[in-house]
Amino acid sequence: MNKILCIRNSKLGDFIITIPTLKLIKEKNVNCKIYYLSSKNNLSPKLPNEIENNKIVDNFIYYQHSFTGVIKLIFQLRKYKFDKVYYLNENSYFLRNLRNYLFSLLIKTKKRIGFFYKNKDYKKFSESYQLIHRVDQKYSYLNFSKLNKLKTSYSFPIINTEYLTISVGGFSQVKNWSLKNWSILTDLLLTNISSKIIILGTKEDITFAENLTRKNRNRIFSYCGKTNLVQLFNIIKFSKFHITNDNGSMHVASLYKKKVICLFNNHDPYGKWFPSNKEAIIIRPNNGIDNISPYKVIKNFINFY
Repeated sequence: MNKILCIRNSKLGDFIITIPTLKLIKEKNVNCKIYYLSSKNNLSPKLPNEIENNKIVDNFIYYQHSFTGVIKLIFQLRKYKFDKVYYLNENSYFLRNLRNYLFSLLIKTKKRIGFFYKNKDYKKFSESYQLIHRVDQKYSYLNFSKLNKLKTSYSFPIINTEYLTISVGGFSQVKNWSLKNWSILTDLLLTNISSKIIILGTKEDITFAENLTRKNRNRIFSYCGKTNLVQLFNIIKFSKFHITNDNGSMHVASLYKKKVICLFNNHDPYGKWFPSNKEAIIIRPNNGIDNISPYKVIKNFINFY
């Protein structure tokens, strides 16, 4: 059985948009076993059942971000004797790609596929990759290993219940809608629908969410800092609608083909990080996320709901 190592050192949303590529690799490599490498800081060791049950990834390998952690990792990976390694990061920087190449040599993998500085397609790809969606970009990596693109699903089964979710946090402050805007929007939601509202976020968003739940504690509930990755997936999976800043939860909603409104800053002019789900509305101003009007959001919500 071939052993394949896939490396994508990134956060939740990045992992999710890599799923179609992982499925494609699995389909095109009969009797292979896929190992996925990421840091403990980026992915939880416990992942949703859909990923486990679909047998997309056979084994997750986690490492610590430190010099000694990387050295230990190199010797650990050598023991697996991987037949192939796929680098699924979209780095266009020379030094990062040189690092990737050297790392692949050190772990002594037989075949290396991905975005390396020595790859003959590197220059052409680095010039164009900014213009394409990240899901399609991952497929383009597979051209390096002569895999043809298949119609690989980027979704899980749809289930709707009578609550909606909002995700108020984000990796960068410039991507986060203000408390004032979220406050106006939740007032408008309470007026226009009868469903309950669940707020999602990290422990850093607890105080932010408390300012929203106090409006109506019978209908607005905060799960900020209270969920692991599996619980986050399940809450969105069973929701009827999702409204979010630019963060990983929009890609979770896409997995389940949820109706979703995404509030974007103006940092992604080509839409390469947009959810690939057709059931998504992207709202993006020309001059910063806080210039998105809550009244524009509620109008889109009512028309879409």
